[in-house]
Amino acid sequence: MSESKDWTVLSPEEFAHLQKYIDYSNKKVQDVLQEFYGDGSLSQYLQGESINFEGFKLFLRTYLETEEISDELCQRLFMSFQNVSNENEMKPGITNQPVSELVSVSDVSCYFSLLEGGQAEDKLAFTFKLYDKDANGLLDSSEVDRIITQMMRVAEYLDWDITELKPILQEMMKEIDFDGNGTVSYQEWLRGGLTTVPLLVLLGLETNMKDDGQHMWRLKHFNRPVYCNVCEALLFGVRKQGLCCTFCKYTVHERCARKAPSCCISTYAKSRKEATVQTHVWVRGGCEANKCDKCQKKIKSFQSLTGQCCVWCHMKIHDDCSVPPECDCGVLKDHILPPAAISPIILKIELRSNKKLERYEKF
Repeated sequence: MSESKDWTVLSPEEFAHLQKYIDYSNKKVQDVLQEFYGDGSLSQYLQGESINFEGFKLFLRTYLETEEISDELCQRLFMSFQNVSNENEMKPGITNQPVSELVSVSDVSCYFSLLEGGQAEDKLAFTFKLYDKDANGLLDSSEVDRIITQMMRVAEYLDWDITELKPILQEMMKEIDFDGNGTVSYQEWLRGGLTTVPLLVLLGLETNMKDDGQHMWRLKHFNRPVYCNVCEALLFGVRKQGLCCTFCKYTVHERCARKAPSCCISTYAKSRKEATVQTHVWVRGGCEANKCDKCQKKIKSFQSLTGQCCVWCHMKIHDDCSVPPECDCGVLKDHILPPAAISPIILKIELRSNKKLERYEKF
């Protein structure tokens, strides 16, 4: 990588610093955009659909609600949105060089909106409307590519291994263009975005509590060999290699997330049968170099998913070893309220009614 290219890339520390400013700010991107259009206080800095460096600085400081952002950081961010020719690239260490080029206000807004909190449909709707300038409800392939570019930039700064992400996003765009006419409608965009798990994780939309019994995915880096629970192949990569469920530790490639079974552990009983006894919940893999709790023999790794582990009691056994289905929640059972102990009141009423019927039948 050349020195000039390095100059346009934020360091991990600078990116973390930027994220903290975003977290503390009460402003939203759409609030700042209003100042650039119509009679807004920053409208004089808008040139067509672009802004210059001074406009970008004001955008940033208005959005982050601080004057403490250094000119050097502003220049780095500004140049990261540009395709600058070699002769005009800024040299490292020079912070007072004039910057006269323009950047797309849509690209800037899309980038920062991806780092904000928010609801799934709201975020996807905002990114769509940013590039649907003629308001005809359609995006062409070039506009979709620009959105993907901003997503990839954010993912790279978040330390993702983007070698898998880009093909997934490109495949998503192909799938949602149902009629194959090269354009994506608003409804197609929402439907595709809301069913692509890696995209939802990237946007921070998978961090909210899901319906009970559904996976909650997190991107994770593994410091040992780990295998996908769907395709059973090794997860490769030097950064964050795959998605792992926060609750049950089910682990998958980004490309395999859509094929993963939707069911995860439940936090309460949903039937009379579940309300009577707590059973083991097994997830395959992650048992290498441990002893089997059934036969006490070592669980050997054969470069594949090895063994089974109970989510509740953390018992580990060989794939061909069997234990009674009842789970006692292990050594921490005094600190765990198992799902079998929690049930809707309607189930308890049904259980009591059934017990009364059994008593009457005996008489």
